[in-house]
Amino acid sequence: MTTLPICSLIIVNYNGLRHTKDCLKSLQKLAYPEQQLDLIVIDNCSQDDSVNCLREQFPKVRIFVNSANNFAKALNLGISEAKGEYIGFLNNDATLESKWLEILVKVLQTNEKVGAASGKLLFKDGRINSAGIQQLPNFYWQDVGFGEKDTGQYDTEKEVEGLCWAAVLFSRECLEDVGRIDEDFVMYFEDVEFSKRCHKLGWKMLYNPAAIAHHEYRGSSKGSKLTEYFCNRNRFLYLAKHEPLQLVKAIHTSDFFTNKQYDLLFESLFVAIKKLLDNGKPEIIATVIPLLSEKLAVIYSRIKVDRILPRLQVVRGDRKMSIAIYDHGLHFIGGGQKYVATIASLLQNEFDITFIANKPVAVSDLESWYGLNLAGCKLKIIPLAFYDKRGMQCIDSSIIAEDMQNPFDEIARESKNYDIFINANQLEKVKPLSPISVFFCHFPNTFRNSHFAVDDYTFIIANSQFTVKWLEKRWNLQPTFLLYPPVEMATVKVPKEKIILAVGQWEFGGTKKQIELIQAFRSLLVDYPDRLQGWRLILAGSSIPKNPYLKTVRNLLNQDSRAIELKVNASLDEVKLLYAKASIFWHGCGLGEVNPQRFEHFGMATVEAMQNSCVPIVFGAGGQPEIVEHGRSGFLFNTVEELCQHSHKLIVNPDLLAELQAGAQQRSQKFRLAGFELKVKSFFEIVHQEYATIRLPNPADIAQMLDIDRSR
Repeated sequence: MTTLPICSLIIVNYNGLRHTKDCLKSLQKLAYPEQQLDLIVIDNCSQDDSVNCLREQFPKVRIFVNSANNFAKALNLGISEAKGEYIGFLNNDATLESKWLEILVKVLQTNEKVGAASGKLLFKDGRINSAGIQQLPNFYWQDVGFGEKDTGQYDTEKEVEGLCWAAVLFSRECLEDVGRIDEDFVMYFEDVEFSKRCHKLGWKMLYNPAAIAHHEYRGSSKGSKLTEYFCNRNRFLYLAKHEPLQLVKAIHTSDFFTNKQYDLLFESLFVAIKKLLDNGKPEIIATVIPLLSEKLAVIYSRIKVDRILPRLQVVRGDRKMSIAIYDHGLHFIGGGQKYVATIASLLQNEFDITFIANKPVAVSDLESWYGLNLAGCKLKIIPLAFYDKRGMQCIDSSIIAEDMQNPFDEIARESKNYDIFINANQLEKVKPLSPISVFFCHFPNTFRNSHFAVDDYTFIIANSQFTVKWLEKRWNLQPTFLLYPPVEMATVKVPKEKIILAVGQWEFGGTKKQIELIQAFRSLLVDYPDRLQGWRLILAGSSIPKNPYLKTVRNLLNQDSRAIELKVNASLDEVKLLYAKASIFWHGCGLGEVNPQRFEHFGMATVEAMQNSCVPIVFGAGGQPEIVEHGRSGFLFNTVEELCQHSHKLIVNPDLLAELQAGAQQRSQKFRLAGFELKVKSFFEIVHQEYATIRLPNPADIAQMLDIDRSR
């Protein structure tokens, strides 16, 4: 007697314990040698304790857990584990009559080019579920005989276009020749697509009415809406892969279009276009894509349609994700500019980064100013005629009234050329037109006003708790998260000198309070001439040419410049040496102000000084209290008198000075680059993953979205 071949039967289960148990019980009654049966259950991440129950009740069944709720992926896993010469797929809500397997094995053994066979699939009430599947107009498909009373009309063996996979048997040779089931389909239509590939390779599908199976229709996938969703979605995938010239025509015959489910239509066409790019011939792609684009532009906005191909380039790995970093003050040296330039330096290997400026500046300038390597970055200058005509070096958005054309529309138009647009310096009038946008806010300088566009950004990132508070108060907005600026100001170790150092821009409005600091130092000289013997005040910072505020300061020093020095536009190395030598650091931004905009929003220079063991004495508002712990790592002051008192206390008490120098250095570690780098890279990696990955739909999530019962 000839030994019958081993047959592997694969059942996919998702929260379907009752059905799967009935299915397995029917397999125990098959008229087929038990030792030649290889029964496999693939569990699709069930939550009903299916796996444990099935292992206990059916110890001879091999059970594997899939990594996702994906029916096609589960079948591939089952095939990879199968031992049989013939491999069957069974829905867990199907049961087999005893001769089903024996009949189909004989069919496959006696028909060399038949790759798969199935029998008559009946509903529980005896009506026909499927006698094969056939194509309908507009590339829809249906089960042959669906819902008909069984009167023998399908009792003839015949070749069919396809077979229902609720109960089907394949030869291993066919499965290996055709290849893996396409997991992008997830569930439904994967059988149609696989049949198409079988036919292309010359494999036939055979229907044999003597092999009887019973099926509790949609017992494993309740709810027609879930079926409709995947059948409509996957119809587009099938066409993109096998009938791409029909893809455009299929839009208007889609249920998604008919039912005005435009979001579902767009998502389905997006993955279909990727499928076309992955599988289509170049000449077909060149024909279909423009037609698709024009058709979709009638349904959706042109900008939404134009984003499809650029994103798919990233998804397919054809190019890096692009980032534009716009800073209207990039031509100035400043903490905010260093903040975002540091971000660029951290991301330049993974992203294609372009700085956008309005005034002349070069990448080499940024590298020199901030001690960064930005070799992977580009820079584009987009002049703003409104400001250039007025000879304005500072781009002040507050002067743009409601009835004026928005000069920043030029930047908005440029933003759509990138995957991510970063507004690095809180200019509130730039509308982002990129798929993803990030608004870095160092402070909300204005109130909601004309051309306000911050609401349109995908993410808002704040640099301090102080900024977070005012974002909510002024704009009623919450940031995505807080990102303290990174500070890495390593210097050479040299003996400390009797230097009080202040570092800050020479801004036109005098917000860094250099004049007030000079007056405070002069008061100390007058009040404590002996104690201040040998002490110097050094004021360092960048300035543009013809700065009226700097001119005022110089005129003030012409009257009396004893022990006071200015270091204007000092090089980075010069500033580092000053930090290394200085014993005390002063910062007066916010002194005498009522407008929070004129406070220090964080205080990067303060942290730089602390990293070099300078004791900070800083104005006690804005972001500075988040840095300096009063009396432990420095002092906070509210008046010039308090500034002088704290300074005198340190000057006359070397032990206290040394104690707070150590405290300042320790506290400054909280704001080092390492933590900043981790947060930046983690955030942009998440953004990249979301943008560059097409996530396959989880049937359970889709069911919940469609508000239907789900159990497959």
